[in-house]
Amino acid sequence: MAIKNIVAFGIALVMSVASSAMEQVSLDTGWKFKKGSGFGNANDGETVDLPHSWNTADGMFGGDYYRGSATYTKMLDIPVTGEESRYFLKVNAAQTVADIFVDNRWIGQHRGGYTAFVVELSRHVTPGKSHKLDIVVNNSPVSDVAPISGDFNIFGGLTRGVELLVTAPVCIAPDFYASDGVFFAQRFVSADAAEIDVEVHLSDTGQGYKDYTVVAELTDGDDTVAAARSAAVASDGVVAMKMSVANPRLWNGVADPFMYKGIVRLEKDGMTVDSRSVNVGLRYYGADADKGFYLNGERCRLVGANVHQDRAERGAAYRAEDFDETVDMALDLGCNALRLAHYPHSEEMYDRMDLAGLVAWTELPFVNIYISNPAYEENLKMQLKELVYQKFNHPCVLAWGLFNEANSGWMEPVGGMIASLDSLARAIDPTRPTIGASNQNDSFNSIPSYIAFNKYFGWYGDNPADMADWIDAEHAAHPDRAMGISEYGAGASVFQQSDSLVHPEPWGQWHPENWQTYYHIENWKILSRRDFLWCNFIWCLADFSSAGRKEGDTFGRNDKGLVTYDRTIKKDAYYFYKANWNRDEPVLYIAGRRNRNVESPTVDIMAFGNRGAAGLTVNGVSYGVAEPDEVNVMTWRGVPLGKGANEIVVTDSVSRDSCVKVLR
Repeated sequence: MAIKNIVAFGIALVMSVASSAMEQVSLDTGWKFKKGSGFGNANDGETVDLPHSWNTADGMFGGDYYRGSATYTKMLDIPVTGEESRYFLKVNAAQTVADIFVDNRWIGQHRGGYTAFVVELSRHVTPGKSHKLDIVVNNSPVSDVAPISGDFNIFGGLTRGVELLVTAPVCIAPDFYASDGVFFAQRFVSADAAEIDVEVHLSDTGQGYKDYTVVAELTDGDDTVAAARSAAVASDGVVAMKMSVANPRLWNGVADPFMYKGIVRLEKDGMTVDSRSVNVGLRYYGADADKGFYLNGERCRLVGANVHQDRAERGAAYRAEDFDETVDMALDLGCNALRLAHYPHSEEMYDRMDLAGLVAWTELPFVNIYISNPAYEENLKMQLKELVYQKFNHPCVLAWGLFNEANSGWMEPVGGMIASLDSLARAIDPTRPTIGASNQNDSFNSIPSYIAFNKYFGWYGDNPADMADWIDAEHAAHPDRAMGISEYGAGASVFQQSDSLVHPEPWGQWHPENWQTYYHIENWKILSRRDFLWCNFIWCLADFSSAGRKEGDTFGRNDKGLVTYDRTIKKDAYYFYKANWNRDEPVLYIAGRRNRNVESPTVDIMAFGNRGAAGLTVNGVSYGVAEPDEVNVMTWRGVPLGKGANEIVVTDSVSRDSCVKVLR
């Protein structure tokens, strides 16, 4: 992609929201599904709608789950348009390898379960007729498709929907890495001006582009044209234009996620042949080794959580309300960013983050190990291209994540592959930095533009205070390197409560909630004092499935989430962070409320609050006022309880919270 002369870290990015000339037909309903790769007629199998995964029953509770092939079959009605048309099939994700068949004839294959792909059907279908469409999907482990390792489930299926795209013979290319086919990028962005490059990729059937013109406009919120350009189409079908905007309104994160509208039209003889409409977010940002992250010239540490696209009942086959719930929860918590672990998430997630102003860390599924299989290397590069081109048009995207916990000690050295991916990402998109999430002291940490670390001091055999010593030593050893914390966390079951505070065995079945609360209080004290960190992401927002784990109250579950797997219960640590990160809403919350039955006649009461001092009463008797400490924790020690039920009430200037403790 030939976008040149980019000023580092200034960014004008886009989100696809609509297209007028290209018709998009949802194919999400009425599929026949059966395990195995054998073909039958269109009536064979179980009827399912998309998105769908076959691992929603066997992949969530530990042990083996089905990793093999399955077939989705549907009769595909080809519309009659009244003029010559082209037909494309877009699969938004198929985990892991997908083969496409029309009337039992193989059309194409895609290898990679987290990015979209497009195949053209025009030569294989007839307008006005029905054709049998089979998509054979296989999530078996293979050595040439990433990820080949990872502490999360690989949910087989058509997990993100399927569409039929209908276009004119000459069109904006829907099959350019299954992207928008149009790209807005900046040469320079500031509060005073924005210089934007527009690049458009076209597709034809051999007739060429004579007499075709591409028109690009940028409009503001009231449809006033802020910039406009047009250009003839070169023989290679790629059009590049430049435009500028004076005194732009910036995409300013959650404070003001304003976006312009970019309209691109392909015209012939003054008539629109194809078009795209995208939202354009203008911003500039960067990370400094001493001052941390800045957005639009203002310091703004990125605080948030990691999140997998995985939840109870549906696995990875999310519905619209699941994306809404995730974004709403992040905003309620006070996040300004999310790390979308450890693979590209659904397009709908990025759409919502654009609109909410949440910054996204998105990454390639290059996890843990590297093997020098040439096919694996090419697959990593292809998946990176798909990630960059498909998510390029999202103002929420901060950078291109290259790896997670790459480790040369497990298999083969990974540094060369990371360097190759870094060069490729920068070549395709010079407007964004690259990042990596490391848990190693390795020279490859210096390859990405920014580095962050996965560290679990206080959970995996260490003391929480060790986080401070490690961060300071790492910063001193690499004073010119922008560093952050990409993962930190501890497990917790809301069904396991304890009167005493004891470090549990991480791999054991006892994960009391109070240790997670303590862990996060101590870690946030350390992180919040170190302004040079450009980010910190909790591991993780919600519990998720990992079939190999045998720990906590449920096998097959990573329980480090601040919220339960079904999203119904927020753990105490959730409210701790809300009290610290969400200053717009009053928070007052009594921790340890699920530890209802106690044996000691005196207890410590702890609460989180962000509106100043609070008073405590037990059964109507006052036990004084406590001031929040540096991380908004208030503690009353040695509070006496009476036999039986005791009503605990905490009140501040604006809020009241209560719970019951029963002395047995």
